[in-house]
Amino acid sequence: MQYTTLGRTGLAVSRLACGAMTFTSGDRSLGAIYKTDADVADALVGQALDAGINFFDTADAYASGQSETILGQVLMARRSEVVIATKVGFRTGTPLGHAGLSRRHILWSVEESLKRLRTD
Repeated sequence: MQYTTLGRTGLAVSRLACGAMTFTSGDRSLGAIYKTDADVADALVGQALDAGINFFDTADAYASGQSETILGQVLMARRSEVVIATKVGFRTGTPLGHAGLSRRHILWSVEESLKRLRTD
């Protein structure tokens, strides 16, 4: 596996990332996109780690947060070995404040994502 430095962070990440958009326990909001339950996600992440992939991508809006929850659960034992990227800005709730890039929404989204990903 080839690695590169992520921006100016000093973090070495694999040139390939494993995306977790389809990780869900049954959420139907993803339309026709394939659903990947926790058991399959665990196997996929294991294969990615075995191949040297240490960079994982998700978002707070993927399957209403289930993607982050499943990814956090699957990576819990090996969290110190990986880098997780997530995103903010998507609508994640009904109040108007639960979308966009306001300071308030970014801080709230980051805290919620950290809880779901079981990380700090």
